[in-house]
Amino acid sequence: MRAFKYFCLGLILGAGLTWGWYSLYLGKNKAAVPALPALAPTPGQQQAPFAIIFDFYQALSAGREEQAAALVTPDWQPNLTKSSLWQKWQQRRQEDPSLRFVFFLLKEQGLDPRAGTAWARGSAEWVSSRAGNLSLPQTVTLVNLKGQWKIKNITEQE
Repeated sequence: MRAFKYFCLGLILGAGLTWGWYSLYLGKNKAAVPALPALAPTPGQQQAPFAIIFDFYQALSAGREEQAAALVTPDWQPNLTKSSLWQKWQQRRQEDPSLRFVFFLLKEQGLDPRAGTAWARGSAEWVSSRAGNLSLPQTVTLVNLKGQWKIKNITEQE
């Protein structure tokens, strides 16, 4: 009987000290705050080539033409606003202003770091309050120019 009393006393004392230590030192709402967002590149890290695709479509969706033009090669910049892709986007945006980019779903990809080229085949996923989801199958060709990945071409698939 005496051993049972000491066991119960130890159990109660242990639980009480554990609860007290937890509430005193760890607190209830003290979550660790990261120094950088989860998807932020670290300083000196080269951006992945396929992240450029997402950035391009985000800029396109927000109507930031200058930012979108900065993400393509200098050869393609003059042709960007004249391309059928850009004209179709402008037409869709006028018909439905609620249209916004969600993500680019990669189906196939290729990367040649020695040649500085990459390609991605997938679909640009858009969402609209009027039409619902819109999926545009495309192939994006990328090239590495002086350490920066740029979009060389975007072709629509049927």
